[in-house]
Amino acid sequence: MRSHDEQSTWEELKDFPDPILPWERKQVIIKNIRKKRKQMQKLEQGKRYVGWVTNGLITCAVLFAFIWLKPFTPPVKTEASQAAIEQEGHPLIEQKYITAAQKAIKALGIQKDFHFVETEEDADYFVVQTKNREALVSFKPNTTEVRTVAATIAFNELPDSYQKYEQTARKASQEANPHLLFQTVYFYKDSEKSSVSFQVDDRQFVRVDLKTNKVDDFHLYFRPDDVDIKAVAKAQQALSLVSNKTGFSFTHAEKSSYLRGREAVWRLSNTERNEVDYDKYAVEIDAKTNKIYKVQYVTDLYKIKSIDEVIPVTKPLVKSIFGIDTTGYKAYGGRSWGGYLLKREGSPTITVSIFDLNIGNVYSISIEKI
Repeated sequence: MRSHDEQSTWEELKDFPDPILPWERKQVIIKNIRKKRKQMQKLEQGKRYVGWVTNGLITCAVLFAFIWLKPFTPPVKTEASQAAIEQEGHPLIEQKYITAAQKAIKALGIQKDFHFVETEEDADYFVVQTKNREALVSFKPNTTEVRTVAATIAFNELPDSYQKYEQTARKASQEANPHLLFQTVYFYKDSEKSSVSFQVDDRQFVRVDLKTNKVDDFHLYFRPDDVDIKAVAKAQQALSLVSNKTGFSFTHAEKSSYLRGREAVWRLSNTERNEVDYDKYAVEIDAKTNKIYKVQYVTDLYKIKSIDEVIPVTKPLVKSIFGIDTTGYKAYGGRSWGGYLLKREGSPTITVSIFDLNIGNVYSISIEKI
């Protein structure tokens, strides 16, 4: 039986495949994770290790799927197209679920008609959704009691009752771009919260809490020249510490609240998020305190060949960038995992990612929000 700390560490290690890693590296890392997971499942004699379908993960998965995975395309409904859908083999949905789902959508003030044709089911939930996932309603098992409601509409379809929320989102986006045009609007509601997100196709958005009419999440692009010069200088200093070079400049600047526990964080870089190269770099820094959270730069100055080397090799770097002494920390992971977690009870976890698994050179180093 693993201890609570071991369980927590294993969960974090499972998340190591970073979305910005090259495809080839992801496959190697994922292969190792799957192998290790099978070994653990065998040792536990078939006991279920961790249930992925929890309330929190369902909420995150629904939000992610709606905002990022499916670009919104307004459907064109005709009798012919509806018949075609029915002929594609979609299982028939009981009318009571369709009626309940449509009622839940209307309760948000949305008058648009959505046609639910697909279902998903698990021991913990039952979902009905449109073919293009522009609307989704989940129910408690074997009932029509609604758990979550999510829907996306075009911005020009926004009900008048939401104008005050649009004004709040517009005000928040002015700092980044006074001419920013919202294109779609995403609604979400569950038993605890309700929100509306004003979105742009390039992944910019501002989310407003419907209870307070306050911004509670956002992701906006800025011109690098508009970023606080103190934050820029701190980011440049962090890159210099990792690379032993100077003269760094930034071509991309984005400000987000979801990177580090809903606090506003700058990501300053010369790279898009999916680019990984020796010449690419990025820094994540708190927009208020200028505290560094992550430095991404492929360096040959710090090479880690074994788990025993990770703490002594990175100790001076961690101290100079984050101001943390890693004495007493313990390392987990390995090059085959793509990197290491450094942990000490009562202290923030540090993540060290490796660029070339054979060389063991450091690609990025980050710290969790304290």
